[in-house]
Amino acid sequence: MKTMINSRRIAGVVLAIVAVLTCSGLASAQAATVGAFVLPFDVQWNGATLPAGQYTFTLQSVQFGGLLLIRDAHGNGKMLVVTDGIGVRPNHNALTIVRRKGNWYVASLALEPMDTTLKYSVPSQTNAEREIEASIQVIPVRIIKS
Repeated sequence: MKTMINSRRIAGVVLAIVAVLTCSGLASAQAATVGAFVLPFDVQWNGATLPAGQYTFTLQSVQFGGLLLIRDAHGNGKMLVVTDGIGVRPNHNALTIVRRKGNWYVASLALEPMDTTLKYSVPSQTNAEREIEASIQVIPVRIIKS
């Protein structure tokens, strides 16, 4: 009886090790894009505020909704952003922000290595904003690893 229990335990441990090694191999096979940008002022991004400063981001894949992990200069996780849509193929790496209702909002993140532009929701323009030229800033993004 003891031999049977020990055999099952050993088999369970071996299966667990195989599962961990398989999962870690799949995770490392996915190419992540890692980049950095500097915000000159506070911006709104999917309902959260990012203060002015240096940031890094990691994007595993656009296939799973463009889940973006953003960290501050100290490596602290600041936010997890889900993409609202995917746009045209860019020929540059940039974060585009627009000024609406007195605040800056992230409208898109263009990533040339991933051959995609991630789009984010921003408030609609007011009539007064339509009459004057809208403020748009393009912030360069440095790709660290892709």
